[in-house]
Amino acid sequence: MTYRRYIAGSLFVALLCAGCRKFTETPAEQQLMTPSRVFSDDADAEAAMAGVYIDMAYGTRGFMNGAISLDAGLSADELDCRPQSLLPPEDSFRRNILSPGDGLPTALFDNGYLLVNELNSVIEGVRASASLSPAVQDRLEGEAEFGRAFVYFYLVNLYGAVPLALGTDLLQNERLGRASVDSVYAQVTADLEDAQRLLPVDYFDAPGYEGDRTRPNRATATAMLARVRLYRGQWDLADSAASVLINDPRYLLEPSLDSVFLSGSREAIWQLQPVLKNFATADAFYYLLPPGRPNFILTPDLMGAFETGDQRESHWTKGVTGTTYFIPTKYRQTNPSAGAKEYEMVLRLAEQYVIRAEARARVGNLAGAVADVNSVRTRAGLPGTSATGTAAVLAAVLQERRVELMTEWGHRWLDLKRTVMADSTLVPEKPWWQTTDQLYPIPDAQLRSSPGMQQNPGYQ
Repeated sequence: MTYRRYIAGSLFVALLCAGCRKFTETPAEQQLMTPSRVFSDDADAEAAMAGVYIDMAYGTRGFMNGAISLDAGLSADELDCRPQSLLPPEDSFRRNILSPGDGLPTALFDNGYLLVNELNSVIEGVRASASLSPAVQDRLEGEAEFGRAFVYFYLVNLYGAVPLALGTDLLQNERLGRASVDSVYAQVTADLEDAQRLLPVDYFDAPGYEGDRTRPNRATATAMLARVRLYRGQWDLADSAASVLINDPRYLLEPSLDSVFLSGSREAIWQLQPVLKNFATADAFYYLLPPGRPNFILTPDLMGAFETGDQRESHWTKGVTGTTYFIPTKYRQTNPSAGAKEYEMVLRLAEQYVIRAEARARVGNLAGAVADVNSVRTRAGLPGTSATGTAAVLAAVLQERRVELMTEWGHRWLDLKRTVMADSTLVPEKPWWQTTDQLYPIPDAQLRSSPGMQQNPGYQ
């Protein structure tokens, strides 16, 4: 029961939801599909949800297939564009000169809401269906609520206050303005708590999924909730949620750095399975192709952040032959059929350690924070941190987040913003930097469709 066997599921969802349009638009013919037609039995409902995962992993620059990691890495101080005669369009992220009419930030926004619409359709469909088995109904609703929470987490962190669409009613969605950041976070939290209740303890293990961690379970929702608690300054709750994962014997830090991003990684909490025949992950596509002439490279500032002896530098980065450029090599396969399979890592245990470390440091449990930091450092071949005192331990935590989670899901970009370090960190690296660059622009098309919606400061 792999994603490829469920390509039809994507067609069900495509008929239910908007395509590449502003998120409030839905063609009239799509309204002909009803929950009773799409969710008439367990198999159809499974196909619809599998179709959402296909859309998450499809293509080379989707909202959840490369774009967030690349764009946010360029926006921060992780990634650069290799000097060349023709710079890629993504250079606008590196130079922080985005415009409301630019195609890339607009596509990021639109693709996020495409997924929201698909997930809302699944939620409405499974709730309305009277013919699904209770276990399937609960699990699919939980998966869809988790997915919606994940997407909204990134929309609110990238764009600030955003429209909060929770249904598929066309007229209602057309009138939506920007919900406050607090309101979006409240919905994200509610969805994740609901997903915790609905999702099973074990991973989906139907034929084709054996051993995979590509469908969220209860722990997946808990891991994302730990991150949300951290971002909201709810230190004790973040500690408790992260501890659930750290204390779960199913999860452990892979001893070998070369095994972390493989499909069978014991560190994985949630991964996305490749769905294209000759395409493994967007990360490998961006950084390994074309060989020796990458468009995107690691910044000297990031390379200088590695301590002497840090094995993450030798295992997760590589110098490009004949140049002084370095690229990330967390993913090494451009073809999914070549050797051990690599899956796109979305949530993993190392993040839970640094979440708990920061939460503990914030409340004065420095010994606990240091122990968690050292768990990650030991795996990287480093001695324990020598940091003492709250400020120094927090700095050690952020250092570990920087090098451990580099180029993954915009962690560095979001960390700089939430810790109020963006200005002090980026001004020396980017003389053009303005504090208003911390939010991406709301697309022009969205502003036109929602009268009264305000643009983010700093954009015309």
